[in-house]
Amino acid sequence: MSSFPSLAPQSRTYTPGSYAVLRSTTLSGVETTVRRNNAAVDYRLRLTFVSGSTSNQKTIFSHYAVHNRFQPFDLPNLVLEGSGLTLPSTYKWIYASTPTVSYEPGVVNVSVQLQLVPPYSI
Repeated sequence: MSSFPSLAPQSRTYTPGSYAVLRSTTLSGVETTVRRNNAAVDYRLRLTFVSGSTSNQKTIFSHYAVHNRFQPFDLPNLVLEGSGLTLPSTYKWIYASTPTVSYEPGVVNVSVQLQLVPPYSI
């Protein structure tokens, strides 16, 4: 299993996971909520990389071409450095969507949205 490219992002947007719940209304009209598991799911992390060349873009798109949503991977420490995030240690990352790229004169912006998933075996 390979890691995400070791690049320092210019920005990070983190969305914490949530618990799967079942909501139902009783005959008296009271709403009842039951938590279905003890682990939060659907952690999201959006990373934006800014570069003066397309080399970082190629590195990220090459990694996406190999892994896509089907092969989980780890994030190197450089990506989360200084963020203070504490994430479940056995979980892995997958791509939540295709990386996007935008070009400005002399600047290449690559944005990646990742999703943290629990370990699983096939």
